[in-house]
Amino acid sequence: MHSCEIIYKIGANSKRYGETPGICRITGKESTGLLFHNWVKPTFTDQAYLKPGTIISNEALFCFDEKSEIVQKKTGKDKLQRFRTYSHIVYKGKWYCKTKADKEEIYNMIINGAELVCLTDSGQKHVLFKHKPGMWQLDEMFVMPDISALKSLHSNMRGLMALGFSQKEIITGNYIQYRIQKAGLQAWLKAEKKIRKQRGTKLFNLASWMLF
Repeated sequence: MHSCEIIYKIGANSKRYGETPGICRITGKESTGLLFHNWVKPTFTDQAYLKPGTIISNEALFCFDEKSEIVQKKTGKDKLQRFRTYSHIVYKGKWYCKTKADKEEIYNMIINGAELVCLTDSGQKHVLFKHKPGMWQLDEMFVMPDISALKSLHSNMRGLMALGFSQKEIITGNYIQYRIQKAGLQAWLKAEKKIRKQRGTKLFNLASWMLF
């Protein structure tokens, strides 16, 4: 099932935007919605992700909503919300809308087997419709799920933070000398060796995004 279909099925409460039948250019599935050429704006730059078809379905429209009452209610905000502002996670069959302020909660859902993980760093682009089934997603980066490896890497990064190193130092590998001296050369080297080979990988980038 397409990511937009999953989210729509869980949370849309049968919200309808249009009733024109056809094949959706987002999901590639037969559905109903609005004529795509009437909906799409000249600023839409993700042509490579489109599928053959004539409409944008209600399922996809729900996930492109720029004035969502449902997301507003889920996040407790005082005005209509943009769908793209949030990371979207499906965990134990429930849909969650989260921000970077919720990284610890996001991490805990992922390591406990979240069914759909679509994270956004900037909240400026629509990324959910690009989701690849079975993958962990951060913007347009896709990571093959490996809970054990993620937990180990994240824990070792947190260990370096506990020694007094910054997230930037851990991510780049460029450590400030006086912090190494303060932490102790052997303690730093032991911790750094545990993550060094992973630095620059997609899993490393995902784990570092979720540091808290």
